[in-house]
Amino acid sequence: AEPGSGHQLAWARFFAQVAGENADLQLLRGLLDGTAKIDGLDVDQELRWTLLEPLAAHGVADESVMAAELARDDTASGKRHQVRCLAARPSAAVKDQAWATVVESDALSNALVEATISGFGQPGQRELLAPYAPKYFAAIDRVWRERSIEIGMAIVRGLFPALQDDPATLAAADAWLTEHPAGDTPAALRRLVLEERDDLARALRAQECDAAAGDR
Repeated sequence: AEPGSGHQLAWARFFAQVAGENADLQLLRGLLDGTAKIDGLDVDQELRWTLLEPLAAHGVADESVMAAELARDDTASGKRHQVRCLAARPSAAVKDQAWATVVESDALSNALVEATISGFGQPGQRELLAPYAPKYFAAIDRVWRERSIEIGMAIVRGLFPALQDDPATLAAADAWLTEHPAGDTPAALRRLVLEERDDLARALRAQECDAAAGDR
């Protein structure tokens, strides 16, 4: 990409999203601490948070690193980024705390609820997140009754266990929909679950097509 271009910035953001190998993470750390440079790439504060999230998600950056970054960016936006990165860490205790603060408590603002949800669901943490699939279907009816419409929508959409991309999750969604028929369940809640369920069904069909093509 041309140095300093929007194309280069888009590639940098994409690289951060897919970084997983040690060499990838070392480059992200280098860009953050200044020991690595890419010609023309301006590592501004927004990009710093983008680079930090995968480091947090892979257990390379701990809570003290996020606190130091917040000290650099002591703003409402910086706090949202810090909360997202904290929730991204690969720890069962971290996930339990994130779930509790979003689903079991109403102490967080709308912005921090969304930030926590964004960090909670990391593609590389499927096994760690698996226990929350049944918890999701058990909780969303209560959440919808007790919380504001904005928070309810954020939780129902954002915590749907799409990363548990297997037929069992699809069956659990279908079971919930069967147990919560139209007329007995708020229409908006059913619609959100249906939309997420349909996205998951399409993903599973795509996986089947890929597998079939690979067998040829």
